[in-house]
Amino acid sequence: MVTLPPIAPAVLKMISEKTDFYQRVACVLWNQLNKETREHHIACVELFYRLHCLAPSANICEDIICQALLDRDKGTRLEALFRFSVMWHLTREIQGSRVTSHNRSFDRSLFVVLDSLTCSDGAIGAAAQGWLIRALSLSDVARILEPVLLLLLHPRTQRTSITYIKHSSSPDYVREWLCKKKTLKESGISESNSEENLPLSQFTTVDREAIWAEVENAPEQAELKAEQPENEGSEQDNSEHTESADTSTGQDSENSSSFSPSLELQEVSSEDREEGREAPRAGNSLSASLSESSKSSAGPNLVRADSERTQASESLSSDEEVDLELQEIAHCRLLKQQKEKQELAEALFKHMLLYLQPYDSRRVLYAFSVLEAVLKTNPKEFIEAVATTSMDTSSTAHLNLIYNLLARHQEALVGQSFYGKLQPQSPTVCPHSVLIELLTYLCLSFLRSYYPCCLQLTHRDLLANRDVQVKSVEVLIRMMAQLASTAKAAEPRSVEFIRELLGRCKVQEFVLLSLSASMYISHKRYELLLADGAKLSAEQELLEESLINFGHDQIWSEHPLQIELLKLLQVLIVLEHHLGQSPEEQESQADLSKEWQQALNFQQAIGAMQYVYPHPITSQGLFVSAVVRGLQPEYGHGMHPTWVGLVTSSLPYFGKSLGWTVAPFVVQICKNLDELVKQYENEAVKTSAKTSARENVTPDYPLTLLEGLTTIGHFCLLDHPNPTKKVSEPANLRNARNAILEELPRIMNTMSLLWSVIKREDSQKRPTDFFGTTKGSSSVYFKATKTLRTKILDFLNPLTAQLGTQLMAATAAVWNSKKPHRSHSKTKILPVASASQLILVDLICALNTLKIDTILNLVKEVVKKPAQIKGEEKSSLVDIPVLQFSYAFIQRLPVPALQENFQPLLGLLRESVQLNLAPPGHFLLLSTLNDFVTRTPTLENKKDQKDLQEVTQKILEAVGTIAGSSLEQTSWLSRNLEVKAQPQILPDEFNVEDVNDTSVAPSSMVSASAPSIYSVQALSLLAEVLASLLDVVYRSDEKEKAVPLISRLLYFVFPYLRNHSAYNIPSFRAGAQLLSSLSGYAYTKRAWKKEVLELYMDPSFFQMDTSCTHWRSIIDHLLTHEKTMFKDLMTMQSSALKLYPSSEQKAMLLKRQAFAVFSGELDQYHLYLPLIQGETLALSSAANLQPAVTSNSGLRRV
Repeated sequence: MVTLPPIAPAVLKMISEKTDFYQRVACVLWNQLNKETREHHIACVELFYRLHCLAPSANICEDIICQALLDRDKGTRLEALFRFSVMWHLTREIQGSRVTSHNRSFDRSLFVVLDSLTCSDGAIGAAAQGWLIRALSLSDVARILEPVLLLLLHPRTQRTSITYIKHSSSPDYVREWLCKKKTLKESGISESNSEENLPLSQFTTVDREAIWAEVENAPEQAELKAEQPENEGSEQDNSEHTESADTSTGQDSENSSSFSPSLELQEVSSEDREEGREAPRAGNSLSASLSESSKSSAGPNLVRADSERTQASESLSSDEEVDLELQEIAHCRLLKQQKEKQELAEALFKHMLLYLQPYDSRRVLYAFSVLEAVLKTNPKEFIEAVATTSMDTSSTAHLNLIYNLLARHQEALVGQSFYGKLQPQSPTVCPHSVLIELLTYLCLSFLRSYYPCCLQLTHRDLLANRDVQVKSVEVLIRMMAQLASTAKAAEPRSVEFIRELLGRCKVQEFVLLSLSASMYISHKRYELLLADGAKLSAEQELLEESLINFGHDQIWSEHPLQIELLKLLQVLIVLEHHLGQSPEEQESQADLSKEWQQALNFQQAIGAMQYVYPHPITSQGLFVSAVVRGLQPEYGHGMHPTWVGLVTSSLPYFGKSLGWTVAPFVVQICKNLDELVKQYENEAVKTSAKTSARENVTPDYPLTLLEGLTTIGHFCLLDHPNPTKKVSEPANLRNARNAILEELPRIMNTMSLLWSVIKREDSQKRPTDFFGTTKGSSSVYFKATKTLRTKILDFLNPLTAQLGTQLMAATAAVWNSKKPHRSHSKTKILPVASASQLILVDLICALNTLKIDTILNLVKEVVKKPAQIKGEEKSSLVDIPVLQFSYAFIQRLPVPALQENFQPLLGLLRESVQLNLAPPGHFLLLSTLNDFVTRTPTLENKKDQKDLQEVTQKILEAVGTIAGSSLEQTSWLSRNLEVKAQPQILPDEFNVEDVNDTSVAPSSMVSASAPSIYSVQALSLLAEVLASLLDVVYRSDEKEKAVPLISRLLYFVFPYLRNHSAYNIPSFRAGAQLLSSLSGYAYTKRAWKKEVLELYMDPSFFQMDTSCTHWRSIIDHLLTHEKTMFKDLMTMQSSALKLYPSSEQKAMLLKRQAFAVFSGELDQYHLYLPLIQGETLALSSAANLQPAVTSNSGLRRV
């Protein structure tokens, strides 16, 4: 009995090739799906689907549907969407049945509808979304995702783990194996290249039959035929794929190939361990071979050295032993560096997968774009659907091929063949999973996949793979963002499901490793750019780098991927926060005895270069090290805004690592801003070609960094009453606050540099040219000075209320760092503020939250409790620098402002003088007081005047005590003082840096250890300000009150004037200047008349240098203030000088009388001319002097 077909094959062939029968029937059936003929819809849809499966080409029916869906007429498109929804719902049972399902589906039509989700026409987009929501609610997510997953699981996207390749055999064999694998499906590659010119609708066709045929027939069947003869019987007719193949693969899938991405690294690691035990001989890695070679080369040398030491140690000289030890140390250091480098490479690249052949990136990109469109329009419904739909093939036929492909991908990861019959495995190895896990796994797989170096690829292939990586991360971002919204609702079941999903797929680990590897690649390219690329790559390339083809692009070629990875990390950090702690962590946290263990675990996680479970992302060393390095220039300035955005948005979620992360991040922000200022100041110096060609930085770059600094600083430093800021625990915030406060001087230094640029840009306008254009700086980063000024003030103003003292201390530390250079510091007693220091004063004055009285009070608090300056070689405090700052600040204040703030200034002086300040501090107090007194009118309030006199007295006594620091008692109980026999320093030879060094003289008390430099300084300062200061502070009716104070001060001055030794010259000059200025006021004579007369009559009075002309004014004041003093001097008997013989006494007396006349004004003593002549002749005759000499000694002046 022979069965004949109803239509002969020749006739059927003629119908398909010579007629449009199929198209006409398809049009008729499609047109019947209108709203008027609802009763025919079921029959028409069934017939239409059968026609679609029997047609010679899958495009016949799809062309009709797609033409209607893409019609220019809006009404036609809406009607086509309605008809498609009817056909979609009525074919649900047919396509979902394992018995009646066929290999064809309406994939192109489905893709067109999914593309309509993001249509610019609102009506079409709403209709498509309505269909999608309805389909998702009816559990059609598997039908929708099937063609998408087939594109993502295409056989040509098979990949192998780099860990398996590296540990499976030697590097040479690895390259040969990859070269053999790349010959797979050469014809498929050519087909792929020819598809590039096809339209998108044709391009998105999924041929299930071709995929079945490809995976079940191994391309290497001729080579593997002897080993695997069972593969011959695995071929099946295309018509039997639906039933027999689906059934068999379904069983295989259930038994052996269920999806479990979490087992990937476990399988690889187990195989590594097995192979490591079996065959370590093969040289598993480059590090092993390097270590073997290094051992073989270094071992004999070390042994020989030991043997020489033991056998002939006496014959070796000490130099040879040292050389041998140095060689051993250098060799050990080299081995250690190689080992660390290899460990770093293994940690960074262990997650990577390698493609075995080029794949069609257009299909993969389109599949991800479809997923992105669905997630963009209906994220909640889609995530709920994929989270509740399992990968069970027993209920639906849609997942059979997907399951089969997934199992083959899993086998390819561990080096097995992708093609042929699947190997049976235990059904308990891979449990069933859900669609959301599959999607997450696929996104991570494409993110981790690279091309190997041995494949012959074009630059376009590498760029396409990078685009696929970026697109996969974009899809992951949308998925994780929706999961974060779900976790925020805090349903226990959902929270546990999401936590398990992240753990099984290792999302956080793979994302962090991908980011670290990408940054490593960027840094490597930066090094190649600055150094000799060929030499560097040949010397430092590791096995992992030699296997993976990263391309040879510029530094910023990795930036698109890194930007998306940072966005994904931001979403994952929020997701982890909403998930909260795992039950295990909560139990252990309740036990206080385990707190130390938690701290230890955190320390281990924060310092590890690999992912450590179960710590969150913010506590991972991979993340913290990436954040710390993110703003370094070698990783590219283009990434800096994204890094700043990640850190600022994640501040509430950092937890324990807040201080660890933000402090170095803030320091790097300051370094980058400082570098911009340095470039601005040196803009005339051209940068090198390599540096200038490296990267372009956006003009708003400093504003971006300032905004990030402001957000981080305010979050960590300021108290937040807002409950939303209670995300971080108080202890974590406190640690972060302390970490930022340590860097506050660094921050203030950067702010002052920026402020100097602003002042220069605003004030230093260059001359205009002939056309009237202003020639400003060529730098583009500081043109918007108004905005930059606002950003700086927005950062500093809020800090003054809560952190005013710390801010002022930081300002003082910066002031100290900007002191003038030693070669330019030979100035007056008080150092003159440099231009950069005055910028600090201007910056503080610009803060509207700091009034003058507030600044003075803050200075007082800093002086009372000074902090130590960080980074100084010698331990120095900020008390002297902050007083220098306040002195410069007061000098720039106008007189009315000084009068209004008299009480705060007086309080600063009163409390500061009571402290144990270094001598320069008291000098600054006296100078500040003198500046106030000389510029402001006399105080009318008697109480204020009395307070001012009291403070003046204390400050002067303190400075007077410093002036006596070079004196010592003549005996134990004696009050008489004498000058120490030690060298002294002139004021103009004195360095400001020595004055500021508080470690030189920590006490202001007179002691043997106090250096004489301060005594000379004190005397010189008193000489400049004392007389005029007392004259203003004490009114005319209060002058007598100042005499006791002057006497106490001169008690430390007269011992210097009595000493005429060479080493005392600086103090002698300063003391004479002080006495000269004081003696000019008559009311002071009671304090110095007796001592001056004694000094005048001292035999060694004239033993002084010619520069001490101050004695002329002193003697003139002595004779002027006492009316009878000149007459008494002229009539003085020579017996007053008893130290010399009689003749010498008379000569010395005559010399003093002549000096008295010489000190006066011209013709001042002409009335005493007869007396002068008579006394002169008497003394000269007694002393046997020439009359001509004696007569000319004083008469010319008279």
